[in-house]
Amino acid sequence: MQTDAKSGLTSQLERSMRRQSLGWLSAALIVSMLIAGGWSLWSWLGPRPAPQYGVPVNASKPVADFRLDSTLGHPVALSDFAGRYLVVYFGYTTCPDICPTTLADLGKAEKLLGKDAQRMQMLFITVDPERDSVERMRDYLAFFGPNFIGLRGSLQETEAIASQFGVVYQKQYHSASATDYLMDHSAAVIVLDPQRRPLVLFPYGVSAEQLAGDLRRVMR
Repeated sequence: MQTDAKSGLTSQLERSMRRQSLGWLSAALIVSMLIAGGWSLWSWLGPRPAPQYGVPVNASKPVADFRLDSTLGHPVALSDFAGRYLVVYFGYTTCPDICPTTLADLGKAEKLLGKDAQRMQMLFITVDPERDSVERMRDYLAFFGPNFIGLRGSLQETEAIASQFGVVYQKQYHSASATDYLMDHSAAVIVLDPQRRPLVLFPYGVSAEQLAGDLRRVMR
């Protein structure tokens, strides 16, 4: 009988220890889930990580929507890309150096981002609508990647849209010919958040790797 009593006591102790272990495991699991959920919530609602190479703008007011002819073959509006980050660059197809360098870096940055690039759309807005037809822009942008969309407006539309982004430009003539000119223009890349608010400005000269790193940091 003494042996049976000891055996019964041992069984009770083992059951108690198992229940205690299960309790600790359950508590640990709940804590882990709370930490993971809290981290996800913080990542979504907490302060946005600051870019390392771009200039944070974090504007509270969105850019006014507009619709322009596009290299897609039909007019396109900013609101057509609701829910996506917009990477906007103003330039022109006969730009000798700054535009092709910047577009090449943007194209490479898109590749470096991999699947994250699906969360953004790159837009090229010409500041030279007199010479840049939609067809010309389509052929030009194809050199830098398949996902660039070119936009073209009238002279008045281009001026109004550029002013929203703080972009300035002007012709620099090299002869008496009306078509022999270059365009001096702002060379920054402007990133809008999914609500079309200016988020980050990248000055000329930021590398593809730096662009990709900062875009990955600020997209959320």
